[in-house]
Amino acid sequence: MKRSLSVSLRFTKTKHLLCRARVNGHNATLLIDTGASTSCIHCDLKEQFQLQTKGEPFDAAGASEGKMTASMTKKCELYLGRYKVGKHAFALLDLNHINQTLQSQGAKPIEGILGSDFLIKKKIVIDYGKKTLIL
Repeated sequence: MKRSLSVSLRFTKTKHLLCRARVNGHNATLLIDTGASTSCIHCDLKEQFQLQTKGEPFDAAGASEGKMTASMTKKCELYLGRYKVGKHAFALLDLNHINQTLQSQGAKPIEGILGSDFLIKKKIVIDYGKKTLIL
């Protein structure tokens, strides 16, 4: 039987789940969002995370901002906690509106979002009681 690996999560003051991660070797705080169809990284952090774009920009819709322009990245190295989870592509999106909302409610800003594309692909289980992601 395969042993499950678990990654610690923490709740923000806004009751969102956060995970410590590394994207291409650089530390990141990612919000876990089962309602987001695509994982994303804040577009201003493209160079910091050494992300390369792939394909043409496209229109994306967010929960709180109307349509916005996004670009997909090439797959990059992703670690959650201390575990390598493989390569994953992210959408580069302007997350300023999300960070402004988080900060206005006393929470710290995030670098990105882990969406259902990743959670489904990797068959992630979220244990809210233990505040863990089970890989």
